[in-house]
Amino acid sequence: MGIKLIYHGKESSMGGISPFDKAIAEIVKNKNVCIVCPYIGIDYFDRITQLANTWYLVTDVEAWIISHNPIARQDIKNFIMKNLSNIHHYKDIHAKVIVTDNMAFIGSSNFTVKGITGRVEMSVFIEEKEQVDELQKWFWDLWNESGSVNPLHLEKYVSSILSLPSPDINKPEISLTSKASAIKANLVDIGSTDIQVEHIIENNIESHKRLIECIKLTLNRNWINDYLDLAKELIEFTGLAGDDPRLVMSITKSEKIPITINQRYVLMPYYNGNIGLIMPLEYDSQNYDKDRVVFEDKDYFFTNKIRNARWLEFERKNKVEFSERIKKYWKQAILVELEHGKKSGFKKFHEPVVYEAVMNLSYRNKLLDEAFSEAL
Repeated sequence: MGIKLIYHGKESSMGGISPFDKAIAEIVKNKNVCIVCPYIGIDYFDRITQLANTWYLVTDVEAWIISHNPIARQDIKNFIMKNLSNIHHYKDIHAKVIVTDNMAFIGSSNFTVKGITGRVEMSVFIEEKEQVDELQKWFWDLWNESGSVNPLHLEKYVSSILSLPSPDINKPEISLTSKASAIKANLVDIGSTDIQVEHIIENNIESHKRLIECIKLTLNRNWINDYLDLAKELIEFTGLAGDDPRLVMSITKSEKIPITINQRYVLMPYYNGNIGLIMPLEYDSQNYDKDRVVFEDKDYFFTNKIRNARWLEFERKNKVEFSERIKKYWKQAILVELEHGKKSGFKKFHEPVVYEAVMNLSYRNKLLDEAFSEAL
C-alpha cells in the first residue's frame, strides 16, 4: 500500500522492461479500468483492452487524431466508431491517468509505445484508498460532463485533415545533440504464451525453419534484433496490419527478409551489415557522405518508371540505427508508396512468421534463441 514513483532506471534505459508498462499491466489486469489521455497509440491501447475486463476512456478526440499520420488517423476513427459507448470527447484535456477500484497511475507519459518505452517520463503509482477514490470520482465527473462524439461529425473532421501531413514528417531536419543516453525500454510481454508461440511455429513450420536460416546469416543477434525493431517502427508508423493487401514481408530466395509496400521494397537487410531504404528524390547526393550511403540503385527505380523515389543502401555494420533526419525522408517515401496502390502483386509471397518476428516479441525471442543457440 502507498505511493511509488515510476521512472526509467539504467536497466530499462538499456533495453530492459519498461517500469511504466509493468505498472500499467499490473493495474489494469482483470479490472474495470478508467483512462484519461489525449495522445494514444492504438497498438499500445490494445494491450490495455486485452488485459482489462472493461474500460472507459476520456480523451480529446481532435488532439488524438491530428497527432498521428494520415493512415493512423483512419484507424483511430474506425476504433472510435466501434467503441462509441466507451469513449467520451473532452476538449483540451491533457491529463494522463489510469484508475481502477484499488490502484491508480498518474504521470507525464502518453499511452503510446514511444511514450512508455522511449522517453524520459515520470509517473506515480498509487494504492492509497483515499486518493484512488478521489481519482475515481474525478474521472466519473469528467465522464458525466462529456459525451460520445457524433459519428457524422467525426467522419467530417477526419476527412478535413487527411490531407494534412504527418506530424512525424514535419519534424525539423536539424536536431540538437545531447550527451544524455536515449531511452530504449521494452514492453512487458503479454502478447503470447508459450503455447501460443508454439502454435505459431506449428502452423508455419517450414517458413519458421527458413527464417531461422536467414537470421543465422546476419552479423549477430543484436544486429538482427535492431533490424526487426526498425521494421516494427515501420509497421507502427504506417499502421499496416499483417493481412493488409499492400504489405508483403517475405523470405527471398537469397535468404533476406525485406519489407515491400505495393510493388516496391521499402526496407531490406544486407548480410554485409548494410541496410536498404527507400528514399525520396529530395534526399540527394549531398547527404550521402555524412550518412554513409554506400550504394544507389538508380536503374531499379527508373527502369520501373518510378520517378519520385530512389533506393539507397546505408552502412550499418555495428548497430541498425538512423538519425531522425534520415527516418523523416524514409517515412516520407513510404507514405508516397502507400498511395500508389491498394494491393501488392507480391502478396502471395507474404510470410506471416516474418510479421510475427517483427511484432510479437515472444515469438521473436524464441526465434533468436533458436537461431543463435550455438553461440550461447
